[in-house]
Amino acid sequence: MKVGLHTRLKPGVEERYEEYHRAVWPDVLAAIRRVGIANYVIFRDGLDLFHYIECDDYDRAISDLAGDPVTIRWEAEIAPMMAVAHDFSGKGSDRVPLIFEL
Repeated sequence: MKVGLHTRLKPGVEERYEEYHRAVWPDVLAAIRRVGIANYVIFRDGLDLFHYIECDDYDRAISDLAGDPVTIRWEAEIAPMMAVAHDFSGKGSDRVPLIFEL
């Protein structure tokens, strides 16, 4: 399963956000892998963030992450930087449709 997401940073936090992602906590990485996410990439264009995720079942994976204590702590650190955050309910408007694949 391939999932695209669009989130947005608040102005002025770009460098801080990138610093966090240059040193993602090992427990966060382990949790992402544990829920079956095989590939997770984030691109940034100005304040816009584009997430690309590969996994077997995104709805299950994101639900499992939403209840994971380390993920909750990580998201609490990231949340103040976000104008539009990743929606861990799995039903939010952050998903973008796949239009083309080669």
